[in-house]
Amino acid sequence: MESSPPPAVASEPDRQWRGRSHGGGFGTALVRQVARWGGRDLCYVFLLFPALWFSVADRRARSAVIDYWRRMRPEQPRWRAALRVPFHFWRFACGLADRLLASVPRAVIRTTDGFEQMIEAMRHPRGCIILSAHVGSFELSARWMARFGSAQATASAAMPRFNLVMMDAEDPRVQAELAKTMGDRPYAVIDLRDPTTAALAVASALNRGETCCMLGDRTAGDASATVAVPFLGGIARFPTGPFIAAAATGAVIVPAFCCRAGWARWHCQADAPWTIDLGPRSQRRERLRHEVARWAARVEAQVRAHPWDWNNYFPFWEAGQAATPAEPAVSPAAIRDGSPPLPPSR
Repeated sequence: MESSPPPAVASEPDRQWRGRSHGGGFGTALVRQVARWGGRDLCYVFLLFPALWFSVADRRARSAVIDYWRRMRPEQPRWRAALRVPFHFWRFACGLADRLLASVPRAVIRTTDGFEQMIEAMRHPRGCIILSAHVGSFELSARWMARFGSAQATASAAMPRFNLVMMDAEDPRVQAELAKTMGDRPYAVIDLRDPTTAALAVASALNRGETCCMLGDRTAGDASATVAVPFLGGIARFPTGPFIAAAATGAVIVPAFCCRAGWARWHCQADAPWTIDLGPRSQRRERLRHEVARWAARVEAQVRAHPWDWNNYFPFWEAGQAATPAEPAVSPAAIRDGSPPLPPSR
């Protein structure tokens, strides 16, 4: 067995969220045409070719995937991790294609778990934060959750506004291609390109009792808005923003994920709500770190249950943190059986 690889260095420019898809407008249009004329399965087969190309041409993403698999399978040699790269990229490409296929009847199948309790949380008078990560498909999840919520609205009980907090910097050509197949977005967008303005918009939305859907594994700002916590046998930085927003406004947090469950099948799940209390000023830093670590453990549980759905293609771990054996923070079986047991808020 080979020794652990040199640790990846997560420099700040590498970690910043750019908000653009691989492939650009031409690639998205090409995939849409293949899906339109050849159907879903031919589209998936076609995506093998760009996946192979990216596994060779995109050195930065390839190194990040190898580092990830060394952490997932630290007992295996590096060459085993390298062999997984093309398939990992192919799975990611199929997820992007499913955004284009989701509007085609029976092309993409979805199952849900916990959406009823999510709807109750979305009616919380102080607002709701639906927290996810780059594991599976965040955009499919947001669309399905927003439409599910809209379907629950009645004449006497309208659903609060649904906001997606994201870096709205996608190539306009990609946006146009997605709009052709997916239709207009069933949610409002809070743009992260100006983090300060976005933070104020999130606070205002929550104070109005609205729902904000956020990603809790990247930040649009710098390292000062993150906390370093254990994750997959190393140390990684996770953003503090969702937890500060929840504590400041009284909003609840609902962890939610949408991961691939088979050929053109997705499973969306929402956990029971978390209430965030950071306590007195003297304890806030430690309590905030505890909440972020709790979230990192939840993400780790999801990643261990769906290892091919990890979609962070940059050096994710802190410098000096090589792959080391680690027990799962929460067993994958706990994910299958329901919401995993997590340390309670202090």
